[in-house]
Amino acid sequence: MLLSLTQVFSSRASLLLFLASYLLLWENVVSTSTCAEKDANIQDPLEKLLTLTTFMSHVVSSETAKLFSEFNNQYAQGKRYNDRIPETCHTAFFDTPANKEQSLGRNPETLLTLVHSLLNSWTNTLNHLVNEMSTMQGDPSSLISKAREIQTKFDELTTGVKTILRMIGERDNETYLAWSGLASLQSSNEDVRCFSFYTLIRCLLRDSRKVNTYLEVIKYKIVDQNNC
Repeated sequence: MLLSLTQVFSSRASLLLFLASYLLLWENVVSTSTCAEKDANIQDPLEKLLTLTTFMSHVVSSETAKLFSEFNNQYAQGKRYNDRIPETCHTAFFDTPANKEQSLGRNPETLLTLVHSLLNSWTNTLNHLVNEMSTMQGDPSSLISKAREIQTKFDELTTGVKTILRMIGERDNETYLAWSGLASLQSSNEDVRCFSFYTLIRCLLRDSRKVNTYLEVIKYKIVDQNNC
């Protein structure tokens, strides 16, 4: 199964075409329940899309971890950033389950809406991250490339989650929490700017892991457990 999913995601054009086809398919379809009333014509594509989206969230989380590790190695060595009082992530005000066990206590619809809000909260923030990273000293080209890939995959993941919400009859609202740290990324003080990037990428890693955890729980309930 992993091989087939890897093959699907190896082509961004294929993924976008897949998601677009589902958006068109469900744009004018009457809303249904998460279980789709056991109708295989609805349940089967829902399960397939959820499986693909969950796998994508794992890829995003893994690539974000690599971005954080590379930034840490290139710009944070010896600066003891972990000893500083960490800034609160801009998404910390969402009521998010702390772990998989707590996530199991939420219904799939609630978790999907939360995932969508988390992803929406990173849309503009990731754009600033990518645009401002070029101001870093040294050669940040590899970091910029990784950040752009993550940004693209976040967009694809958002499209997938939005499509699933429509398929289960939930409103794909545009709720998000705004990030207000642009000034710190543009600071003339290199240490302030570097610590701001470090903190932002750490928050991105935190949220990408949350999204992956929540989608795994949703997949477990809808696909594996078949419990809505």
